[in-house]
Amino acid sequence: MERLLSIGEVAKRLRVSVDVVRSLTENATLKAVRTGGGHRRYRPEEVERFKATRRAPAKNAPLERPTRKPPNRADLEEPDIEEDQPTLEDLQAEFERQQVRERAESERQRLEGLKKYGRDLALWTLLPAEGRARVIEDLEEFVTSTRVPPSLSEPEAQVIVFARVQQIANEFRETENQRLAKEREGEDRRRKQGDDERRLKALIDHGINYARGQTVSGWDTSAADKARREVGRTLRSEVKVDWSDADVRDCVDDILAEWEDDDAEYEDYDEDEYEGDDEGEEDEVDDETW
Repeated sequence: MERLLSIGEVAKRLRVSVDVVRSLTENATLKAVRTGGGHRRYRPEEVERFKATRRAPAKNAPLERPTRKPPNRADLEEPDIEEDQPTLEDLQAEFERQQVRERAESERQRLEGLKKYGRDLALWTLLPAEGRARVIEDLEEFVTSTRVPPSLSEPEAQVIVFARVQQIANEFRETENQRLAKEREGEDRRRKQGDDERRLKALIDHGINYARGQTVSGWDTSAADKARREVGRTLRSEVKVDWSDADVRDCVDDILAEWEDDDAEYEDYDEDEYEGDDEGEEDEVDDETW
């Protein structure tokens, strides 16, 4: 739908003064409608219809002189101030809207001031950059008209913000301390594991070297090699971190003692078998001789 025209716009289209348009409206020559505020408005098609009915007269016909003064530039360009003047209700509504905007802006500035106060406090907490960022992020969500109502005085509101900054700073420190403690525990475990591995290797090496020294003399080469391998296998499976060097030597001595006993039994068994064979051969010789 085409919008309605004001009385000033109609005057421009008809090239007449506002008074002429008003006069035409009052004598019903030009129809107008009233808005909710009582202002005159004109339909464009009604204005065009009126223009069509007042075409210029014949060439020799006398011109009708207007009874009112001709339109001036101000009448053509300026709207009908009288008709467009707002009502008291309109002025009151606009005043109330302006007050709401001013109160909202004042509250926004108050909250921003409290946030800045909290950010300044964060600098004095001696927190690292990550901790200060955590405080600032929390202030953006915490400092609202609900948690810090405008009914509080500025010192009271600052106390609330101060307590919040301290709370977030303490929580950050506690979390950071827990993280560092876990890192230290992990580092201690890795260090202890490395120390235990080095301790076990040193004990095993000590036992193998001790076994080598014990089997240098008085041992058959093959038996000594087998005994040393047995020592190594046993030490790797049995040695504990809390063993001492003496415990390792005792373990080696037990292994070598068992190995010597087994080896001696083996040698005795071989000699008996050998002697038995010789006796058999002698008997066979005697029989043949006989």
